[in-house]
Amino acid sequence: MSLGRRISRIVRANRTAAKDAKQKPTDPIQTVEQAHRQQLDLVDKARRSVADLAANRHRLDLLAGEARAELDHLERQAADAVNAGDDDAARAALRRGLAVTKRLETLSRQRDELDSQVRQLDSNLQRLETRVEDNGIRYQTLKARHGAAQAELGMQDALTGSGQAAAGAEAAARQAELEARRVQAQAAAHDELSWTDPNSRRVEEAFEELEASSAADRELERLKNRHLRD
Repeated sequence: MSLGRRISRIVRANRTAAKDAKQKPTDPIQTVEQAHRQQLDLVDKARRSVADLAANRHRLDLLAGEARAELDHLERQAADAVNAGDDDAARAALRRGLAVTKRLETLSRQRDELDSQVRQLDSNLQRLETRVEDNGIRYQTLKARHGAAQAELGMQDALTGSGQAAAGAEAAARQAELEARRVQAQAAAHDELSWTDPNSRRVEEAFEELEASSAADRELERLKNRHLRD
């Protein structure tokens, strides 16, 4: 199975698992963050796969280079044998050269196939990276908007609580004012009633003050008369 098909199967498996999940996410931001992390993991795996294929392509390039060098050596060896009149040595070098040529053709074909896979996967990787990067920007935007909405909600709750507290304080102040007025009215009523009760302490104090004032006036008159006689 090619790497592209394996990546496609992984993506489909992740989508299927997400659809088959029975429990609904309690935090949408956490769900988006988890999905973004999975996408980043998938990108890392794809990068490693492309790197592995590129390394294998490089090995094939090295093997093909060695085969070409060996083929050149055998061709020179066959030519030298012909010049020396050694047909058997020339035939042996040419036979080995034919085997090396077949090996080189196989290596070149494998290298071309692998190079095509690397190019295709690299193109897919670039598209995947762009998509994940765009999703990351969307995730950060959603996270920022969610945070702003949470802050606004907290502010609204604070304002609501403050308004309720202010309303409660205002109601308590009105209640206290009514209570003060009631107590003042009750005190005024008691004060007025105290003058109507002849046995009340206030009436007694008033009579005592009046008697003391009359006694003082009589004493003052007595002193004046005494002074005149003297």
